[in-house]
Amino acid sequence: MATVTVISPVTGKPVEHKRVAAYCRVSSNSADQENSYQAQIRYFTRHIKANRDWELVDIFADEGISGTSAEKRDAFNRMITMCELKQIDLILTKSVSRFARNVKETLEYVRKLKLLGVGVVFQKEGINTLSMGDEMLLNTFSAIAQEESVSISQNIRFSIQKRMQMGEYVDSNAPYGFRLIDKKLCEYPPESAIVKELFERYLGGMSTDELATLLVERKVPTKTGKEKWRANKIAFILSNEKYIGDSLYQKTYRTATVPFKQKKNYGSEDQIYAEGTHEGFIDRDTFDKVQTLLKKRKIQHSRITEQTIYPFTHRIQCSECGAFYRRRIIGGSIAWGCVTHINDRTKCDSHYYREDRIIDAFIGIINRLRFAEEGIIAESIELTEKAILLKKRNNLQAMESSQSMAELNAKLLMLEQLKSKGYLAPDVFESQSREINTQINEIKTKRIQSLSSALDVALEEFKTLQARLNEIDEPLDSFDSKLFEEVIKGMTVNNRDEMTFRLIGDLTFTVRL
Repeated sequence: MATVTVISPVTGKPVEHKRVAAYCRVSSNSADQENSYQAQIRYFTRHIKANRDWELVDIFADEGISGTSAEKRDAFNRMITMCELKQIDLILTKSVSRFARNVKETLEYVRKLKLLGVGVVFQKEGINTLSMGDEMLLNTFSAIAQEESVSISQNIRFSIQKRMQMGEYVDSNAPYGFRLIDKKLCEYPPESAIVKELFERYLGGMSTDELATLLVERKVPTKTGKEKWRANKIAFILSNEKYIGDSLYQKTYRTATVPFKQKKNYGSEDQIYAEGTHEGFIDRDTFDKVQTLLKKRKIQHSRITEQTIYPFTHRIQCSECGAFYRRRIIGGSIAWGCVTHINDRTKCDSHYYREDRIIDAFIGIINRLRFAEEGIIAESIELTEKAILLKKRNNLQAMESSQSMAELNAKLLMLEQLKSKGYLAPDVFESQSREINTQINEIKTKRIQSLSSALDVALEEFKTLQARLNEIDEPLDSFDSKLFEEVIKGMTVNNRDEMTFRLIGDLTFTVRL
């Protein structure tokens, strides 16, 4: 008798238990209480817990942060990380505009989450990204959300400009010397005393560089407490109209299209100057005198920058970071230091080098080449000439076997055979063979020029160096800046005591300073 086994009917696939999270975001400028930060958290908590097949993982919320860029949304990024760790199966969000307002960014994250097996449900639009065809809809809604973002931005911008025109707008970032109290700029004595001192000392003759150094030495903290004082920060304070109680609006502006970016206003947008917007603590007479002096010194500095190009400028290079060296006055002596080291000593360990020692090293090299080892240049010229001849000879031999040369030679041979058999008239043979020979000579010339051009340059430089050195009758005892410009290509600082000079012809000399 056959064995019979009863198979029970399949009553249905068990419902999959999903780990669900929600993402909500509300702009700080929104007046819609229904979509406020706390209201969204309460809504999603109730909604997820009401579904017995869902397990609430977390409510991720970014409050008061613009949705136009994911970089600044900490909660959003934390949610994505948990998805990557396979801790979330489904994400709920009210609408596309709450998830992202940029088409590219929206699709990027949706695709990434789909690959991880994580779905995103946009409730307002009725979209589930794990369903077929949803990305096309998502693209459409993202475009709408982007337009909404631009529209909201324009409305906010219009509102701000109106307040600026009325002199009522107050920036959320108070400048150094002020604090924002009840949406008003108020003097902050611990910092305003520093500002007053800066104005006084600048009028007294100190430069912005010297003032920055003074504050660093006194360990006066900046407003953030993280950055060092720089000359440009001092100049910004000295030119800030806020200290006399006025406000210049729209020094920067926000671009009108996504992604919104903050840019400096160099005249592309209107600026508004409002007097008496708050209580200042620098008198107008002092402020005006400082502005006149700032402008005067800026013009003087510009002239100095244009006219004063020192012999070592853009010639000395740091082997550690690759930056050029800059001229400085240290302890009454002229010295040269790495730009990176000057700006931040933690980024480069190089040292300053006194200019007189660099000059002595250069003079030593010239005297050595001219009077002690004059044969070096002559020998270099001879070796270079031999190398050029050898290269040309080798090139000519090598060219005979090249494809183009072989083809042209084959054509010449064919012409000669046709002529010898009487198939080609002498004048036709002469014309065609002349054309082929011209092509062969052109190829030879081009190859010789390309292969020996570097040697030719070196030979010319060696001859120039030799001629220049022969003009020196007596050992140098002082710096000849013209000679330096003509024969030195550059110098590289190797370590604290060594510097390599590179002369024309690519001769190198390493000396101890």
